[in-house]
Amino acid sequence: MIFLVLLVYVCSCNTTKTSKSGDAEKQFVATFLTYMNHDQGPKQAEMKACISTLYIKENGIDINKYKVNNYSVWGSSIEYYVAADGMVVTKVWGENKSWTHQLEFKVVKESGKLYLLPSKHSDTYIDPWYVAKLRIK
Repeated sequence: MIFLVLLVYVCSCNTTKTSKSGDAEKQFVATFLTYMNHDQGPKQAEMKACISTLYIKENGIDINKYKVNNYSVWGSSIEYYVAADGMVVTKVWGENKSWTHQLEFKVVKESGKLYLLPSKHSDTYIDPWYVAKLRIK
C-alpha cells in the first residue's frame, strides 16, 4: 500500500506540458492543418487562435496586424509525435504532390489549452511551425 501511494506521488511530480501519447497534440495540429486547406483558403482567424498567447504577449505582437504564414495545402499527414519536445511532425503537399514539406509544430499547454509555439515572426507574418523542411521529395 505504501509503495502504491509513493508511486502515485512520484508520477504526479513528473508531469510535463505535453502528453506522452500525443493524441491530443496530434489532433490539435491536424485541425490546424485544415485551416490551410486550398479549397477554402487560409482561415486566418482560426489560425491566429492557435498561436501561443504567451508568445504573442512576450513579443509584443498585435495579432490583428499580423497574418499566420501558411501553405495552400492539398493534403497532409501526421507522421509522429516527440513527447520530450512536444513536437508533432507532419507532411503537407500541394496539388498532385508537386511539392511536399515537412512541418514540425511545437505544441504547448497554457492555462489548460493547447497552442502552437512559433519559431519566428517578421513584421507581418508569424510562422506557426517550429521547423520547416521544404521540398523534401
